[in-house]
Amino acid sequence: MFSFVAMSIGLKVLLYALAALLLAFLTYVILIGFSLFRYATRRTEESAPLNTAGATGDILRRNENAEAKKDHLLTLPHELWEMRQDQVTLYAHYFPAIKKDTVFAGATAVLVHGWRDVHFSRSPAAMAYLDAGFSVLMPILRGHAPSGGKRIDLGCKKRGDILSWMEKLREEQGAPSYFVLDGLSMGAANVLNLSGDPDLPSDVKVILADCGYASLIEQGRWMIRGMKPVIRQMSFAFTLFFFFTFMGYTRSDATPIRQVAKAKVPLMIIHGLEDNFVPTKMGEALYEACTSKQKELLLVEGAKHAMSEFILGEAYWTRKFAFIKKALS
Repeated sequence: MFSFVAMSIGLKVLLYALAALLLAFLTYVILIGFSLFRYATRRTEESAPLNTAGATGDILRRNENAEAKKDHLLTLPHELWEMRQDQVTLYAHYFPAIKKDTVFAGATAVLVHGWRDVHFSRSPAAMAYLDAGFSVLMPILRGHAPSGGKRIDLGCKKRGDILSWMEKLREEQGAPSYFVLDGLSMGAANVLNLSGDPDLPSDVKVILADCGYASLIEQGRWMIRGMKPVIRQMSFAFTLFFFFTFMGYTRSDATPIRQVAKAKVPLMIIHGLEDNFVPTKMGEALYEACTSKQKELLLVEGAKHAMSEFILGEAYWTRKFAFIKKALS
């Protein structure tokens, strides 16, 4: 019979050392897993400085353009709206239409921003929609100040917030002729998750999704692809454990790739061919999985993540508005 007491001192030391190494490795991968979870979900504050370290000239110019458009946008009539959802206070900006004689008059575009981003980063899009005759609603997602929420939802569980904002708009302004949902990056994941939702209202006539990910798990695996295989797999398992434990996520939750497979609403997928943050293959997979009778895939040469609008310029909006007109006809 095996007896630990009878073992030689040298063998005992070896076993203790192996146990210590195993414990250290386990602690290491747990800490990595928690760090990944915290990195993905950590709340962002209004005062947080924009990190432009390593940004290319195009990205810096895009940011400057967004800031200039924001300054212009805020000179236009607008309201800051507040809403309570399950004990969390959320905010959104509403901009009424400034043009009444266009083909899009009476419609509202709901612009959903990206991960750890400010909603005013979508100011160029807001101006494009306003110039076309839309009203614009710009929600500030959970976990992004000044909206409440301890953590960022990542487009998985709280997509119903967008529906609640639409209902508030109906109450405040009267029902628009129709809604267009337009999401960027994580915002695209939000609107894609709504595409196949049974609660999607019939007055949502078009969904436009730029550089959205196929699923949170797939995106997480892509982000840590450079790690050593054993460390990557074990760390990611703990990351998922923290998501399931603290965020209430499950593997059966809706994902963009599952939801577009149930979609009926016209859906346009846009993705940059140089996107290394959310790979282009995810945009292509979303398009292939989409069951909408009217769908379109726009792949933009030379565009990195969330850069298609800036790279294409006016052609970007020509394609979007043409798709909306086709959907309405």
